[in-house]
Amino acid sequence: MMKQSKHYLFFTYLLVWCVLLFSIAGCSDDSSNGDNSNLTEPDKIGDVPGDPGPGNLAGIVIGTLDKQTLQGVTVSVNSRSAITGSDGTFLLTGVGEGILAVVISGSNIYTRTQAVNTADGRSVVLDVLEQNSSFDLTFYREIARGNHPLERDLFPTHRWTSSTPPTFYINTNGAAANDGVIDQEDIDTVASVLRQITPVFTNGFYSSINIETAYFSTSMRIDDIPDNSFVISFDDSLIESGAYGLTYTQPDFISPTTSTIQKSLIFIVDDDYYYQSSASPERISFEEIIAHESGHGFGFRHTSEPSYGGFPSVMVKTGKFGGTYSEYDRLHMGVVYQRPAGNTDLDNDPVPTSSAKLRTIDRLQVFLDQRLEAFDDLERAEKTRSIQGFDIVKELIAEYDRQ
Repeated sequence: MMKQSKHYLFFTYLLVWCVLLFSIAGCSDDSSNGDNSNLTEPDKIGDVPGDPGPGNLAGIVIGTLDKQTLQGVTVSVNSRSAITGSDGTFLLTGVGEGILAVVISGSNIYTRTQAVNTADGRSVVLDVLEQNSSFDLTFYREIARGNHPLERDLFPTHRWTSSTPPTFYINTNGAAANDGVIDQEDIDTVASVLRQITPVFTNGFYSSINIETAYFSTSMRIDDIPDNSFVISFDDSLIESGAYGLTYTQPDFISPTTSTIQKSLIFIVDDDYYYQSSASPERISFEEIIAHESGHGFGFRHTSEPSYGGFPSVMVKTGKFGGTYSEYDRLHMGVVYQRPAGNTDLDNDPVPTSSAKLRTIDRLQVFLDQRLEAFDDLERAEKTRSIQGFDIVKELIAEYDRQ
């Protein structure tokens, strides 16, 4: 059924003609102000030192967010330490070879342990989060590590790492939809949202994606889904659980063995009756649910509502946001995708010598977003109860109930 609530995002581009007169430039490109900017492409950061020779480590330290070199920062490897100069550079001698746990600390930054493999070079660029910046530790711990007030977890980050973007599949099987059909407008809307959010949610790690339609049966298993894939299906049986969507990744968010996502499986409600429309503007939009569940599919967790002290975010656990992402989402998601998967609190890259304990939780983590309100349509409710839905949805809801 076509979504009555479909709204299209119109972007107005103001074309500024830059006039060059002799040596004076009339305009400049400040990519940090645009949504397509990312945290992995620093501005000019000065000269990176040359190779300091075997057993030594040299480099330059910059801010993750403002991309400027940092003076007076302490860089340490075990008992060896150095302080960055006015140009942000440092030199450590006698630190050895291999994978080094490099600790960067200072009064105006969040201490970071960055994993450096000297096999990739002994002169490196290190980046650390600035304290007096737009970065918010409380928000980051919610969206990246699961420290929402109603969850209170603090897990390592969980994200995609394959250099090849996952293939995005939109399941055309309408057997679990109230009207039995997944129409083209729904497919187009899902594809449009995915193209919009993927470069933002992954900080440009995946700048372009391949989206295909495919048919997956209601009896499909997780093993039936191709590796390196991101599958979105429609299932109105979720309504019985008061949910707009359900997301599961393989490995799951709390896997004890890896923090790298290999598959994402998403189910969302298809029935347009439950989405925002001109007649029901108070409801959540179809686009927002697509973005929210996809956020889980990319490795992100829940955030608090602004009314409870949180920041605007499409990953809000309760209530609604009103869009597909916020600037807070963009910035903090970008930090997650700039760090290695498995980065731990506050900012510690996983290293082979880490003494961090493996997670031994005997359950899977499933995201069931129960923000759907019961509306007074008895005939529709009766029809919904008759839907069989996807087998795996029932199993994952049962797993969710164990959480």
